[in-house]
Amino acid sequence: MVDTPVTNHSAPRQLSFLDRWLTVWIFAAMALGVLLGTIVPGPPAWLDSLSLGSTNIPIAIGLILMMYPLLSKVKYE
Repeated sequence: MVDTPVTNHSAPRQLSFLDRWLTVWIFAAMALGVLLGTIVPGPPAWLDSLSLGSTNIPIAIGLILMMYPLLSKVKYE
């Protein structure tokens, strides 16, 4: 009888609750934003006032924060 070597492979990790439902969270956040923008008229006007020319500063900051890990080649291993 031939002995097969035992390898130390760990079982694949399951996704976390947040990761598993990420698409739902994104759509819920978008729906909440649209709902709040419809019900409460103040914040959209306030956000529009934070523009320089045609550039909305909060959106620019958010885009930079989203792109920073890719641009800096961050490895999450």
